[in-house]
Amino acid sequence: MSTLRRLILCTALLIAFILLGAQALGMLAAHRYLNTQLAQQGQAGASALAWVLSHDPGGVQDKRQLADDLFGAGMYALVRIAGENGDTQAERREPAQNRQAGAPRDWRDAWLSMDAPAATRPYLGPDGRRMGTVTVQADARLARDTLWQGGVRVIGLTLAAGVFWTLFAANLMRWLEARTSRDGLGRDRARAEDGANARRAREPDGVDAALADPQRQAAATVQQQNARIESLESEIQRDAVTRLPNRKYFIDHFRQALTGRVADTGGHILMFRQRDLAQINRHLSRAFTDQWLRSSADRLRKLVDANGGADMTLARIGGSDFALLMPRTSAPQAGLLAERIRHELRSLRVPMDKHGWCRWALAMAAFTPGDNVSDTLARLDHALMCAESADDDQIAPASQAPDSTRIGEYSWHDALSTALEQHRFSLTVQALADVRGALLHYEASLTLHDSRGADPVPAAIFMPPAVRLGLSAECDIQAIRLGLDWLYTHDAGLTVHVSRASLAQGAFLSRLERMLADRPALSPRLIVEMDAAALVELGDEMRQLCRIVTAAGGRVGLSRLSRQFGAMEHLHEYPLSYVKLCGGFITGILHSPGSQHLAATVVATAASLGMSVYAEDVPDDATRATLEKIGVHAIRGAVVNFARAHDHAPDQQWVPS
Repeated sequence: MSTLRRLILCTALLIAFILLGAQALGMLAAHRYLNTQLAQQGQAGASALAWVLSHDPGGVQDKRQLADDLFGAGMYALVRIAGENGDTQAERREPAQNRQAGAPRDWRDAWLSMDAPAATRPYLGPDGRRMGTVTVQADARLARDTLWQGGVRVIGLTLAAGVFWTLFAANLMRWLEARTSRDGLGRDRARAEDGANARRAREPDGVDAALADPQRQAAATVQQQNARIESLESEIQRDAVTRLPNRKYFIDHFRQALTGRVADTGGHILMFRQRDLAQINRHLSRAFTDQWLRSSADRLRKLVDANGGADMTLARIGGSDFALLMPRTSAPQAGLLAERIRHELRSLRVPMDKHGWCRWALAMAAFTPGDNVSDTLARLDHALMCAESADDDQIAPASQAPDSTRIGEYSWHDALSTALEQHRFSLTVQALADVRGALLHYEASLTLHDSRGADPVPAAIFMPPAVRLGLSAECDIQAIRLGLDWLYTHDAGLTVHVSRASLAQGAFLSRLERMLADRPALSPRLIVEMDAAALVELGDEMRQLCRIVTAAGGRVGLSRLSRQFGAMEHLHEYPLSYVKLCGGFITGILHSPGSQHLAATVVATAASLGMSVYAEDVPDDATRATLEKIGVHAIRGAVVNFARAHDHAPDQQWVPS
């Protein structure tokens, strides 16, 4: 039997089974319903007859007449009225009930036996005494005939539907066979024309092919859905603007890189942050910013593909943060690629109204199998904050950060907020002498103390997070307050360094003015030190600071002039006490005649304005001698460089909070 015939036969049997089952269940439900109705009918007739007899006190009505009237309604097979002693006074019964045992019996009674129980009710006299009973039984023949007629009609309808289905199935099979035969002949003819061996197509093959079409369509639909799912997964793992992998994708690949157990499965991570993305969004259109980020990402991706490996991952892990995962790379390889990216980022800068060009901060960390993802990213984040404070685009080595920096930005916020509430700060005080050894003043650096009793954290560690979190002004207020407390117990002057970010906050200057006004006797020995970049970026705020400090009798110093020589043209505008040269400018001045001439120019300019010139980060005695010849008043090595607060002198003085 062909597949089509099997299908049609199975379908017909299934439909027949369903119809027969539904008919049987319907007949059973109707049978139960009719039996219930017959019982209720008998009870209702008995109750009515008993009520009539109970309300006939004189026995006026003939009991036989009442039985005839009730029986004549045609709904009852038995009506009996019995006396008090049980003797029958009137009885009416269907003749069929009295037929002889040998009489023929209706065969429908055996199939559709209806249960009509007799109902018996007593009837009472006027005095409440029981006068007798009445028995009434409903006639089941009408219910049986009704059930039989309904079943016959349903069976007839089912047979008619079966005949129609048979005709339809026969015509359908003939049409499919003819269609299959034509298809087979067409295939045979095509094969004969191609020189292939002709083979007569059989009917089952065509039908099987027709039945296989839905399967092929379903398979195609599943394939399309899988492709759609893969596309959605790709969208979830990509940044919407740059189309680079997002943070989740980067973290997953970083975890995989940390699970390796081979010695060379370590690597490096380069993280870089666009520091001025918020200003770019404010001053330029959002469409321009998105296009600039997209084009920058494309150029960086091409650079990584050309100079890195196929397993490197360039991702955008935040709004302004990007990261490059470089597994299985040595330090020279990672450093070379990081420098190329740094130069590429410099070429991708856009002009800004205040800073000239937008700025990037970069940090790089090495990792080995078994490292913690959170610790590594926290060290990178802290190195980025330090790079932002350094105000250049040099790559900060996060791998050299102390253990105290292995916390994230939110943890820093909690730690700094708790320290500010509990006043867990102190000052590290060191003396500054001139070239002849005479004491000029002391210089103070703020230090944070952990509640767990760990080693104190210097300002170079916690101030970059404080600047990023907007808490620098609170920390600098703590430093000035502690500095005034120190001046109360000492006679010399004290320098307190204030961050440029605090100066940009309007509330800081008003609080500083109130603090100096509250302690007028100590303010003349206080020196507030600022970065030279403040003269270029925050000119108005710097003038206000100088006015407040000088009005209280204090002095203002300028540090890191060698990192912002553009401040030279503004020196005459401010009442400064001294300027400082530091960093690479000092370490290379011995072998650079140009740097020596520039330092001499700074000394001459400062002398004409009544300012002193100090030098920090002096590496050796030869450089010290060169600076003395130029005219620098105070010279010191790296021990007082605030950018490297882990190099404190061993004889430091602590001023508790």
